[in-house]
Amino acid sequence: MKDNKIILGIDTSNYTTSVSIVDIEGTVQKNIKIPLPVKSGECGLRQSDAVFSHTKNLPKAFFETDGIIKSSQLVAIGVSARPRDAEGSYMPCFLSGVA
Repeated sequence: MKDNKIILGIDTSNYTTSVSIVDIEGTVQKNIKIPLPVKSGECGLRQSDAVFSHTKNLPKAFFETDGIIKSSQLVAIGVSARPRDAEGSYMPCFLSGVA
């Protein structure tokens, strides 16, 4: 069994694809943030465009973990599933991380 225990965090908001790894003491081992592309002059992204960008970015982000996940014991995964902790709070872009 691998001795290095880690926790994986995934966030797929409407602005950034994020993957983070911390050890069980809470020390950040890797923190990857890939901003979503917003065209010049626009205020943000349509949800469908955000989902598409996360679909492209997540494999890149996991590749950037430098094999930490493969060489460690993954003991927990946290993922953002909605924009805020309120009933009915929903944005499709968060489904990318949940999936």
